[in-house]
Amino acid sequence: MTQIAIRKSGGANIISIPKAVLDHFGLQVGSLVELSVEDDRIILTPESAPETLDALLAGSPKELLALTEEDQEWLNSPAIGKEVFN
Repeated sequence: MTQIAIRKSGGANIISIPKAVLDHFGLQVGSLVELSVEDDRIILTPESAPETLDALLAGSPKELLALTEEDQEWLNSPAIGKEVFN
């Protein structure tokens, strides 16, 4: 077990997390952690990064992501209302 001291920085009380712990959990400056208290213990739990569309589609077969003839027809059709296509 590693002991760390609570320090003051401006108006905040801070602790430093050892680099080995950050590396173990893949954390870095700016990473989010959830702080909770259970049985008189302070628990920090890494927040999982929100899923991005790119990450979700990364494992999809590329041929399934290709535009179909119907997709292309829809993209080429004129706007009916106030749609704006960029």
